[in-house]
Amino acid sequence: MSCGTSDVEPFVADQPDDQPHQSLDANRVPGTAMLRQLFQTNPTLSLTKASMRIWFRDRQAIFWTFFLPLVLISVFGLLDFGAFRTVDLGIVDRANNDASQKLIADVRALGTFDISDDLSEEEEREALLDGDRNLLLIIEPGFGEGQSPAQRRVTVIYNQGEPQESAAGQTIIQHLLDKITFAEGNISDRYKIDASPVDSRNLRFIDFLMPGVVAMSIMQMGLFSVAFSFVQLKSRGVLRRLKATPVLPASFIFAQVFTRLTISILQTLVLVGLAVLAFDVHLEGNLGVMVLLALLGGGVFISMGFAVSGWAGTEDVAAPVANAIALPMMFLSGVFFPRDAMPEPLRAVADFLPLSYLADALRNVAVDGASLWSQWENVLGLTVWLVVTFFIAVRLFRWE
Repeated sequence: MSCGTSDVEPFVADQPDDQPHQSLDANRVPGTAMLRQLFQTNPTLSLTKASMRIWFRDRQAIFWTFFLPLVLISVFGLLDFGAFRTVDLGIVDRANNDASQKLIADVRALGTFDISDDLSEEEEREALLDGDRNLLLIIEPGFGEGQSPAQRRVTVIYNQGEPQESAAGQTIIQHLLDKITFAEGNISDRYKIDASPVDSRNLRFIDFLMPGVVAMSIMQMGLFSVAFSFVQLKSRGVLRRLKATPVLPASFIFAQVFTRLTISILQTLVLVGLAVLAFDVHLEGNLGVMVLLALLGGGVFISMGFAVSGWAGTEDVAAPVANAIALPMMFLSGVFFPRDAMPEPLRAVADFLPLSYLADALRNVAVDGASLWSQWENVLGLTVWLVVTFFIAVRLFRWE
């Protein structure tokens, strides 16, 4: 069969030829000669090289691996999701009296703010510095209990990196204070805001999205690429014919794994590079740590792909099985939106998904500058999944 032959030919196309001019060129560059000899004598490297060539000739694989994630990052990077956000307000009540409680009730009744008033002052200040708040309203002790300036003011600390939200919030709070002043009938002693700015880390949606898209792309690369390609090779009889050649099965499997892991590294570098250069995404952490996490996550999903290809006899079976695994993870693992808004039972399940571990680890490194050691829980979760999926893949994988 012609299709089967075309699949096998690339694996034997790199055999050395005896043309004198090629040997002469290799001898002129000792490093090239050594590398060429290494690829010729090591079957795993030779198969990896051939597999890379085959993969990069597949336009559909290139599209789903690189182009689609790039489109997602570009679309979400160009859209201004900041225009749809509410004003995040933290409240610290130092007065804790009737006047302060009434002010808080008035602020809440407006429905304009996304209010947090159940944290300590230290936690609220930290949230403001992290960019999770636009403003922090501090109601000073003795508020509304007398006529002194200290008893007729509130402190507002605002994020100067988000001037629109900060200005709008201060205007609304001052309006509420003016209503209190007019209600008392003492216009000369007006309630006022004591405002001060801080430099906060202003994260955008694209900063949150980028690590999630990288994790999703690694999942698709490992799961779909391995599952479909091996089911196809099996159905065409290529794997059965390979068993009749001197090539060790382990060498062929390792070559496929090395190819996918190499492409996972390229995915990570290309997607992060585009996000940083084109959309000024915050990259606080070490890119090398992200690559290591990508390799670990890639190993998990490659094992899943082998398991699916071993269980599914045809491409018609492999497609729904792979989708049944991938789609729930895409929407439950916090790739596009935080998992905090999920119902607690659903979130408890989503937290243990392998894509959740990978997306969280990549996001913590990229956004928060976390080290690899600080992500030991996510690394441990991925390692457990790697062991489990590898065991399942070994039990299910068949050459025929």
